Amino acid sequence: MKKWYRLLTLVLMVSLLPTAALAAGWDIQGYHIVRAGETLYSIGRAYAARPEVIATVNFIPTPNRLWVGQRLAIPVAPWSPIPAGPVAVRQFGGGSADPTPTCRYWHSVHYGETLTRISYMYGVSMWSIAAANQIYNLNLIYTGQVLCIP
Repeated sequence: MKKWYRLLTLVLMVSLLPTAALAAGWDIQGYHIVRAGETLYSIGRAYAARPEVIATVNFIPTPNRLWVGQRLAIPVAPWSPIPAGPVAVRQFGGGSADPTPTCRYWHSVHYGETLTRISYMYGVSMWSIAAANQIYNLNLIYTGQVLCIP
């Protein structure tokens, strides 16, 4: 019985999400399903929508807590200029997001790779890669993370 109650509650919460977002006064561009390695900032860059507004519309109190498969309403909230960094793959609204002009390449981190190894692969300083991706700890990159290579 508890399973059915939880399932019903979950279905109601998900079905009310678009209504709640519209009630807050935001027009919705579409919906994005979170994939591994994506952040509010990478999703925001893909749709040129401010990440803090995406968090507000989707009732996300802690912006670092997204989970794979989570459905996000993407509001019309212009973000300009868009800072350099990883960009999520667009799931609606035309082709893929154009990389920012400061990024020559995009690199998807594989298991066991380090920032030092990636910097050697592209002939770019690991410090410039860290700066372009707002990485403050050079030892902390994740499998699936997409890095801007300046």
